[in-house]
Order: sequence, then C-alpha cells, then structure tokens
Amino acid sequence: MQKKAVLFSASEYFNSRTYPKPSLDLVGVKYDILAIEKRLIQIGFTVAKKENATKNEYISALQQSAEHSPNDAIHIVYFSGHGGHCNGKNYIYPSDFAARYDISNDLDDASINIEDIISIFKRRGRLILILDACRCDFGLSKGYYSEMTSSEDVYIAYGTLFGKASAATNGLSWFTEAICDEILTPSIDVDTLFTKVRRNILINHCVQIPPSVNTLLDKIILHSALSYSNIDRQIYDFVEKYGDEYTDKHGYFHGDDLIFIDAAQYFNIGLLDAIWKFRKVDNKIYTDKGVKLSELNEEEEKLVAFLSFTRGKNFFTFDESHTWYYNGRQIRMGEIPPLPPSMQRKLPETGKGFHVRLEAKKESGTITIGTNLPEKSEIFVWEDKSKFTKKLVVSDGEITISNADEISKVKIDSGVFGADDNAKRLIGDKGRNLIGEFVKYHPIHGNHIKCVFEF
Repeated sequence: MQKKAVLFSASEYFNSRTYPKPSLDLVGVKYDILAIEKRLIQIGFTVAKKENATKNEYISALQQSAEHSPNDAIHIVYFSGHGGHCNGKNYIYPSDFAARYDISNDLDDASINIEDIISIFKRRGRLILILDACRCDFGLSKGYYSEMTSSEDVYIAYGTLFGKASAATNGLSWFTEAICDEILTPSIDVDTLFTKVRRNILINHCVQIPPSVNTLLDKIILHSALSYSNIDRQIYDFVEKYGDEYTDKHGYFHGDDLIFIDAAQYFNIGLLDAIWKFRKVDNKIYTDKGVKLSELNEEEEKLVAFLSFTRGKNFFTFDESHTWYYNGRQIRMGEIPPLPPSMQRKLPETGKGFHVRLEAKKESGTITIGTNLPEKSEIFVWEDKSKFTKKLVVSDGEITISNADEISKVKIDSGVFGADDNAKRLIGDKGRNLIGEFVKYHPIHGNHIKCVFEF
C-alpha cells in the first residue's frame, strides 16, 4: 500500500501593508512540521516537506503527490499556519498570503481553498487532511457559515472548532503535539486516532476541541501492528520445515497449496486462517530486517489468497453445497471475507472514462483486431494454434497476429498496460478508466479486457 504525505508550514509571512512583519509570524510552526515529519516517516510514509511555501508551490506539490496513485493509496496533507473562513468557504493562508491580498484584495486569490486540495485527490486514493490552523472569520462574511464538507474517501482533522482560534505557542502546538503522542499506537485507525487527540488536548489543556469530518468508505489503519501469537509461529515453523519436501514431491504449484492445506488440518483451522497466520509471522520477520512490505489487513490478505487459487478439477473446486475440494480431497476453506471497500471497483477518473472498442477479422493468414486502445499499449492474447499467451502491442489502432492460417480462436483475458506516460494516463491505475462490454473487473488486478473471437 502506497503511503504518501505532503507537509506545508507557514511560520514566516511576507511583509505587507495590511499585516506588516512580524504580526503574522508563528514561531512554533517550524517545530510542528519537523515533529510530524519524523512521526510519519516512522510509520512508513514517504514525506515531501514544504516550509514557508508560497501559494503557487502548493498546487504543484499536491498534484505531483496525487499523480499515478493507486486506488488504495493513503495521502496525508498537513498544514501548520494561519487559516480562517469566509462566506462558507474554509481557507489556509500560505506564506505570501498578506502580500497577495494587498495586491488583489481577493481572499480566494491570496489563500488556499480547502475544496481545491480535496479536488486534486478525488478518486486517487484516500485523503487525510490535517489542518493545524485557526478557523476564525476573515471579516468579510455576509452571514453565510458552513462546516467542512467533503467528497468520498476524505478525512478532515481540524485543530479547532469552526469560528475559533487555535492556540499558538513558541514550541509544538497542542494539536500537533497530541497527534505525535498518539500516532505510534499500533493498528490505530484514523478516526480513533483523532478521537484520542481530542481527549488528549481536552485533558491536558481544558480548551480547544479539534473536530473531524469523516467520509472514508472503510477503516484506514495508518500502520499495522506486526505481531503474532504462539500458534501463528507454530504454523509458520510447520510450513518452513516441510515446505521443500512438499514441492519436491508434488511440484511447485500443488506443493505450495498442499503444505498449507495440511497445516490447516494439523492445527484444526481453515485454510485461509493458516495462510493469514503464516503471513503475519513472515511479514514480521522481514519488516524487522528493514524490508518495506505492502500492508494488507486480515480481510485483504485472506481474500487475495482466495482469489489467487487456481480453479479446476486438479486444484480447487466446490459443489452445490459450497463444500470445497482440492484435487478431489475435501478441505476446510474457512470463512471467505466479503470484498472490502479498498478492493471494490473504482469509478473512472472524472471525465476520463474510456469506452473500449474491439473488432476482429481474419484475412490472408493474418488476424487483425481493430481497437481504440491507446497507441503502444500492450495486451496479452491467447490463440489455439500454439496454446500460448503472447504480449502484443497496439500499433496504428490495430493488434496484429501473423501466420494465423491454423488459428480458429483468439482469447483476451488481460489487463491493458501502458508503455508510455500518455497511455498510462488514459488507461488509469489498474485500468480504472476502461469501460464497455469488453471490460471486466477483478478485485486484485483491476479492470481488464475479456473477450473471445472465433474464425
């Protein structure tokens, strides 16, 4: 899972007629951004830091972070500095805020509207927006007041209530300090984190309640606790001890399946539980060695394993009673998790839906598949002459198979892969922008092309 953070601070403001220095400067902000950077790195985030950034630097830094993000990415955008609201809009004030306002006399021109930040990350993963700033009225409102509103998969954590000031100190702010106190808690989810932050501030300072807006579609764990029990270790040791014998005797694919099937039977648990317990120990061992692994929760790990099983009479099958078998042997599969929100189909990026067209013909020993897929994109095609799948490239709107006299059937069951940046942008992460009758969805691989042509 990709975890990225962009941190902004505004501790030193440009001089201006309206707000001459040092009236807006905030001494403690430089400590806030350093503290939050350290904590996020500790829990596995890739961090970009922009201290005393001007307005023009914000959008480019955010767009760069959001670009090419997978559907399950976690983005944190953090700001420490001045902020406020006006006529129902919520703002943060970059370092050149006052200087810009002197020239334009326009709050939208001088500030960063929170809605603009949210729009950059829409459908590009989950956004956690942490704003350590005041929420006072700028003084131009006409009676329109609004709490924070958001699109899906966004969590907004503000340092103080709407219309209130956030306490400024010469050291860490109370809000950022409370986040740093609580964020290392193993397996803590975002909503629980900021509930604990609220309690922390209220108990220690008796004022300033930091509210949150939550439109996340599933629980977001910032960093998983890689720990395991004695039974987990026993299963791991069983698989490690006998695994090579199984692959030597049964071959790689059957051996890999059978060692976990036998481990599940030996310890009287389901197959999916045995795989999960093994993975917990294996991930912990590698993480302790400094290897950075993608973090999957229990439901995701089990479902990925289940969806990866080979179906067929010599592998996994089930009957009308949903009893599972492996090569005819009855097995205990265990509970199959429902598809978690993080693995559900994502809609195309706004305005980027790409309706796939495919038309096949065979002439003079050549099969030509006409398509509107991006130029130089790649796709895997199976044909019944060689019985093999080959990677073919779209060229001039066509996929071509030569020497096809003896080919009577062509099957495509493949993702679409971009060979250049333009193709990748059109296709989207895991093919999310692809739509149409030939497009099917797989929870692991995303959108892919599935069709059969017979000649």
